[in-house]
Amino acid sequence: MRENIVPALQTFQVEVAFFSGDERYASETYRIEAANWYSAEQAALEMSGASAYDDPRVPDLRREACARAC
Repeated sequence: MRENIVPALQTFQVEVAFFSGDERYASETYRIEAANWYSAEQAALEMSGASAYDDPRVPDLRREACARAC
């Protein structure tokens, strides 16, 4: 029988920065349980789509995520 191997989850603190062009205008921090930093950043970027700072009226809107293990 084959065992399902589930990676252990870690807690990450992920800061998502919101930019208009090259100007950073806001940031939010998310606490994410994930298998690795990449997954944590991807989850935080997805969650940040519901942020008040994710406003389509902002010109050249972009976001960046940076994860740190807790």
